[in-house]
Amino acid sequence: MNRVIRPLAWSLGLAVTLGACDPAPDRGATVLYASGADLQSINPLLTTHPLARQVQRYVLLTTLARYDGALTPRPYLARSWTWSPDRRRLSFALTTAARWHDGVPTTARDVRWTLEAARDPRVGYPRLSDLADLLTVAAPDDSTVVLDFRTPQRGFPDVLTDLAVLPAHLLDSVPPDALRRAAWNQHPVGNGPFRFVRHEPNRRWVFAADTAFPHELGGPPRLERLVLAVVDEPVTKLAALVSGELDFAGIQPGHAGYVRRDPALEVLDYPLLFTYGLVFNTRRPPFDRVERRLAVSHALDRRELVEGYVYGFGTPATGPMTAGAGGSGREAAPPLPSAPVRSRLLPPARYSIFWFCTSFGTSTSTGPGRPSTAIASASRSASASNSASCTNTLCLVIGWVMPRMSVS
Repeated sequence: MNRVIRPLAWSLGLAVTLGACDPAPDRGATVLYASGADLQSINPLLTTHPLARQVQRYVLLTTLARYDGALTPRPYLARSWTWSPDRRRLSFALTTAARWHDGVPTTARDVRWTLEAARDPRVGYPRLSDLADLLTVAAPDDSTVVLDFRTPQRGFPDVLTDLAVLPAHLLDSVPPDALRRAAWNQHPVGNGPFRFVRHEPNRRWVFAADTAFPHELGGPPRLERLVLAVVDEPVTKLAALVSGELDFAGIQPGHAGYVRRDPALEVLDYPLLFTYGLVFNTRRPPFDRVERRLAVSHALDRRELVEGYVYGFGTPATGPMTAGAGGSGREAAPPLPSAPVRSRLLPPARYSIFWFCTSFGTSTSTGPGRPSTAIASASRSASASNSASCTNTLCLVIGWVMPRMSVS
């Protein structure tokens, strides 16, 4: 079996003892997927960890809908939905075939409880603001959910493709402010294509295929077991892939060339919106003046950053969305001014432009998809910036769309 290397902004991995000459074990229908860190939480109400959210949506649990390759919402737990003429009411018809892994049917009550919990500020759901326009959640019967909104909705709510449904019968007795300590978080019961088997903190998560997963939702997985294992050192992860002890893993972009030379490995890359940028605090000098922000923006070579720090696996960007990104409506940015114009925009030397321009070349890499610690530290230092003011003025963005790459 060829193994696919996937350079990701996150990754899964196995904590293994490597032997350079040891043969890879025959695992049958088990796939080992490497992660650079343990999953933040298996509870979708509590985590922002990207990989944890993928495991919640596609492995352990189900969502009402999910996107296809064209980012169009498609039925999943909800087999169909309809809008009222004024687009203030959204009605879902759920499948009646889904069951929790303890045998209890998945019903509209579970959907209602999940959405109500997500709307409760005491829970701390990271996307609470995305539900601000949701007025009521009703479950008139076991297979129908009705959402009423305060204002007409332009499209399908993205949050409903991201928030996995949870089992109300196991969690409704837990106080909202105690959900982080719920026993379910350590021994989760799902309704997705894989059942939870065990979790060894900071080592691995083990899931087994649910042979009774409904065919209308995709049917039982072809795999028997999925192991998400933690390997936090990139070189160790790469060595495990080469030796055959891992099947999938995120890799450093700089390792892609080495991997491509191995006939047993395959590098896959495909677009992933993962943008990095610097945001200025426009409320105080020197970046309260647009010409200062322009000067820094023009001083940076975005193409060089993409080529030098992510080895070409990215696209220079002038904002959080690149031109042509799914439904963004963004057009290509105009070309930068000529050198003489840029030189007139440069501020006096007493400002710390030099730090912004040069620290990228001297910092060390922080992991897959991250060009350097300079970007991370600069982003943190700008966290108090006035976002509203940035919408009307040019802010420096040195981000790129990071493609996911995978090892198989």
